[in-house]
Amino acid sequence: MKKSTIIFLLALINTCLIIEKSKAQIAPIQNQYYFNSYIYNPAWLGKDNVQQVFLGIKKQWIGVEGSPTITTLTYEKALASRVSFGGRIININEGPIFNLSSQFTASYRIELGLESYLNFGMSLGVLFNGFNASKLDDPDDPLVAQQNSSNLNFDGGVGFGYQNGKLNIGLSLPNFANPQPFAQPTDKSRLSYSPWDYLIGSISYAFEPNLEWQFTPTLMYHYNKRFSNQWETALKATYQGSYYLGGILRKDAGFTLFGGLNIGD
Repeated sequence: MKKSTIIFLLALINTCLIIEKSKAQIAPIQNQYYFNSYIYNPAWLGKDNVQQVFLGIKKQWIGVEGSPTITTLTYEKALASRVSFGGRIININEGPIFNLSSQFTASYRIELGLESYLNFGMSLGVLFNGFNASKLDDPDDPLVAQQNSSNLNFDGGVGFGYQNGKLNIGLSLPNFANPQPFAQPTDKSRLSYSPWDYLIGSISYAFEPNLEWQFTPTLMYHYNKRFSNQWETALKATYQGSYYLGGILRKDAGFTLFGGLNIGD
């Protein structure tokens, strides 16, 4: 059944009691993935056969000045021709660094058998990167001056997905362009980049003990050539297709509790 849906992220509570030194990431960790899998993998665009608008806001380390804030807005629409299209805007603010990504996405589904599909998706767009030295304690530092700039780059990603009943397996290459926009020309190791340097793999299965409840465990792995790889596992409970509650256990980040609500026709 097709329906129009707006999803609101209600709560993200990190219950980890030990804060470790943060590790660099190529792409921001998106808890909102468990509400909208299109965020990480363009192949899942239109997977649920709905027209959907998604808005998610993540504030990490509440009360810490300059901590990351991620705002995500997506739109997706599935067509009868097995083609889906949509768009995604992600804004990231982290201290003096800010990024604004805007991408258009198209996906295609191939039917393999009863409730069995292969999904392919590609996103293309632009990425604006900015660095505001005035937010630092010493904006006149020569090293800071080298970074105090902005640039606009082409970006995109590609994804693959396999569905068999309630089983979903995905693989995505989320960045075509180098996600380290302020690397200096002399830093060849940072300038050298291939889309295969960062991969995201996922597997999930939805259990439905009755008509009202659905439980979906998920395992995800981030392969990162330059930094530490990361795994995470999650469990999401869905009630009557409209109410969500779940938890995420993530390497080096502890436990996160999330909730959500669908409002639609």
